[in-house]
Amino acid sequence: MNKAKMTFRFDEHGQQAHSAQKAGDRQRLETAPASGHDKPPERSEQEPKDTPITYRAVETIDYWGDPFTDHTGTGIALLPEHAEPGGGDYYFRKTRTSWWKVAGSLTGAIVTGALFGFVVLSMFDQEMTVPIPGISVPKQGAAGEAADIPVLGGVITEEQVPLVQVVLPSQSYHFLQYGVFSTAEGVALAQEQLRSAGIAAARDTMDEKRVYAGVSPDREEAKMLSGRLKTGGVHLILHEIALPESATMEYKGDAASLQQYLAQSADLAYMLSSSSAALLGEASPGRQSQEEIGRLRESHQLWTKSAADVRGKLTAAAEAEAKEMEKAMNSAVEAMEEFNEKGEQTMLWEVQNEVMRFILAEQKLVGGQEGP
Repeated sequence: MNKAKMTFRFDEHGQQAHSAQKAGDRQRLETAPASGHDKPPERSEQEPKDTPITYRAVETIDYWGDPFTDHTGTGIALLPEHAEPGGGDYYFRKTRTSWWKVAGSLTGAIVTGALFGFVVLSMFDQEMTVPIPGISVPKQGAAGEAADIPVLGGVITEEQVPLVQVVLPSQSYHFLQYGVFSTAEGVALAQEQLRSAGIAAARDTMDEKRVYAGVSPDREEAKMLSGRLKTGGVHLILHEIALPESATMEYKGDAASLQQYLAQSADLAYMLSSSSAALLGEASPGRQSQEEIGRLRESHQLWTKSAADVRGKLTAAAEAEAKEMEKAMNSAVEAMEEFNEKGEQTMLWEVQNEVMRFILAEQKLVGGQEGP
């Protein structure tokens, strides 16, 4: 683009100057170095004082300047015809480049383009996030779980786990309570005393002050086992725990799979607690029949598959209880298998201990009611 300028000079009365030479003389006087002589140099007498001056248009060079400055001039400078090169009859004015303004203009254009592009892309994909200065990028948890995602205008929180309603079989267990203790030290001491006597010792997960020595779904079986322990100097009382027949739980899978898992848990817990309590009530417990062993193995296989189906679909707190249930059940089945192989009575107490752990973890998972 041609940015030439035209420059005119006028005197104080608004008239065009008669002589560019006089202006040149004034410029030389103003810019002359200071010396001891204050007299200006004399004009040559040979030069006519009132010689008419003609002008020629010369295109001047103009550099990039402020884009917001008003460039309304023609960009043409009028120079005297007789002006010598390098003389004082005219001068060049160079406009300096404002690099700060250039950088600011470019930055503003880039930011404006980025924001416009983000708005257009958001119209097609609402989940798309673009890192914009001043807005933090989304973070991810250690387990790969989505965290809060900051976006323009608000925060998208983690997706809520849906609630499901499950129906449970009726479950009521009679625990052999060894005592209720006011301190954690007392609970630990009571458990140690029971283990030293070769008896099961489980702590209540809901009321952590209670310690139990055995469990049975049948009240008469529980009383028989309590009487047998009483002859050995261990005094126990019955404490009933009932699990609910329905529960509302947070679950990300199909409600039918969760309901099947809890139903099979109830069957397996009933089978192990009842058989082990009945055998311990005998003076000389014998091994289970092949039919009982086969039914236990089949039930455990079905339960293991159901446990794998619900794994990872519960909340963090419920997942911890489900893992506790899985460990306890596997240990109880393994102890019963060992008893059937070796016939050691200590393995039956191990079954009792692990079944109590399982029932108490399930109670915490689905919620339950404790009797007096």
